Amino acid sequence: MKKTRIDYFFELFEKTIIPKIFSRVECLKKEEPIINPDYEDNRGSTPKTIYSIFFIPDYLKPISNKDSFKVKKITQFFKGYAIFLEGFTSADAYIKYRFKSNAKGIRRKINRLESCFNISYKTYYGTIKQEEYNFLMNALEKMLVKRFQQRNDESQSLLRWEYYKKMYFSLINEKRASMFVVYDNNKPIVVSLNHHFYKRLFSAISSYDIDYAKFSLGSLEIYKKLDWCIANNHISYEMGMGDLTYKREWSNHIYNFEHQIIFPKNNSAAAFYGNLEYIKSFIKELIFKIAYVRYKKYKAKRKKNDNTIGLKYETFPIEKAEYSKEYPVVDFNNDDYAFLRNIIFDFLYSSIENVSDIKVLEVSKKEKTYIIAGKSKMQKVVFC
Repeated sequence: MKKTRIDYFFELFEKTIIPKIFSRVECLKKEEPIINPDYEDNRGSTPKTIYSIFFIPDYLKPISNKDSFKVKKITQFFKGYAIFLEGFTSADAYIKYRFKSNAKGIRRKINRLESCFNISYKTYYGTIKQEEYNFLMNALEKMLVKRFQQRNDESQSLLRWEYYKKMYFSLINEKRASMFVVYDNNKPIVVSLNHHFYKRLFSAISSYDIDYAKFSLGSLEIYKKLDWCIANNHISYEMGMGDLTYKREWSNHIYNFEHQIIFPKNNSAAAFYGNLEYIKSFIKELIFKIAYVRYKKYKAKRKKNDNTIGLKYETFPIEKAEYSKEYPVVDFNNDDYAFLRNIIFDFLYSSIENVSDIKVLEVSKKEKTYIIAGKSKMQKVVFC
């Protein structure tokens, strides 16, 4: 017997196709089923394939021919996270429902970012030029590298980066994917790649400039993409698998994935091998659960014991915005002073100053002492 393994979630969202064995996909609530244009009806033949189909979301149930196939199901360990958008007219309406009084905090941080910097937003969906695409993908790659170095972790996306870089350009131009970007002037500070499947957005690969971390760019990204989804008649915002705090906080639909073993009926060999595959998959799921829990504990311990030390510094508020004009002004946009940016941006956040009004003065290069001067507030920075 031939065995075919299919990652159902990947087929739907990244390839935008329904596996040929399924006639349609049943959705939750009152949505119409999605008919599979590539369906292959096996009733008139003798199928000799066992299908092992995993990562099936509960709200996109695949339907196979009950007359031809036997289906055995296993609940998988990983959970999925999605936001259903029915009934919401804007991202503001959703965060008021989901976060109650904390919704003001999300809006406040977005307003603060827009007050401190010249911020703009753009979603590329259907049209993007090659040069612009290359520039943004390179920016995203750099953000991912810095972000995962900070987390002392490995990015699975970076391991396949050349593949993704080749893939997304055509997908965006075909409206099978999109790219959401937040700009500070002309500099991208958030880049997010998304897939689209029948008016459902899947947020696949995202990162942000960690110098702007104080402004909660992850929440801003979700907020702005929700607004885009609602304006463009999308049904849901899918965040995929992986138990992360922000996913639990934002999702209004947390679900289990399902693994289906599908094999031909009225065939003793298929029944034997199909049931064998079911037992093997069931045991693997149990082993994976045990191994994953141990792996998470190991990672938490490793991060706790990580001895990586960043630059240490202290900050001191200065009451009056006065300073000696003898101190040279340094350009913190220059890479030589990149180590100051996150400190400056934290100062902007707390003082609600605009970046155009900021000067950075080098008090002592030898002692690594600087002054961040705004319109009404100042701060001294001393590196240890």
